[in-house]
Amino acid sequence: MKSLLLSLLFLTGCTSVPARNDSTFKQCPDDPERQALRSQELRTLVKEDQDDRTDPIDWIRVLPRDEARRKRIGEIFGEGCFKTVEDYAAAALVYQHGNIPDHFFQTYLWAKKAVELGDSSQKRLMAMGIDRYLVNIGHKQLFATQASKPSTSDCWCLEEVEKGFPEKRRLELAQKSLAEMLQWVDLLNKDQASCNPAKFCAKQFKDSPRGILPGFW
Repeated sequence: MKSLLLSLLFLTGCTSVPARNDSTFKQCPDDPERQALRSQELRTLVKEDQDDRTDPIDWIRVLPRDEARRKRIGEIFGEGCFKTVEDYAAAALVYQHGNIPDHFFQTYLWAKKAVELGDSSQKRLMAMGIDRYLVNIGHKQLFATQASKPSTSDCWCLEEVEKGFPEKRRLELAQKSLAEMLQWVDLLNKDQASCNPAKFCAKQFKDSPRGILPGFW
């Protein structure tokens, strides 16, 4: 009897979507009006995200607003309402301002989808998502897009970079060489002469060898 019950449970655990009795219900891909409304909402969320980052940033106000935006984007994605290049690019940009590694990896995935749909300008956001993800799990970045400054009195430094990552790939996605990114850090330190030339942060990150991002590197 026990084995029969287990078999029945297994057989009924199908993944097909049951038919709905409500004939008025339409899933988002089949509802152009809802799809258009959600796309517009995503554009609004991006504008709010960028408007909140006008100096000086009031982080006490902005951080809960960031969380609310990520939550809403997750709901729209759950509806199946991502369709256009702009939808994926908008979601990626907002999630780049997340607070856990998974948010940054999701940035990479959505930016990658935008690139696949034809927007090559999202390659840099792919690179930034990957770097932010790696740095936040304690690994060396690949594209040299992430810098940090422990306190207002300290110098900006470039987070450690994986030496084995090809410069050609860095230029392809981030559109800047490692040397150019070090020059960028010099600009961040322009008001502190003692901070130049730029240095790598001494955080003893783990290596990021080939295989750390399956299907990418």
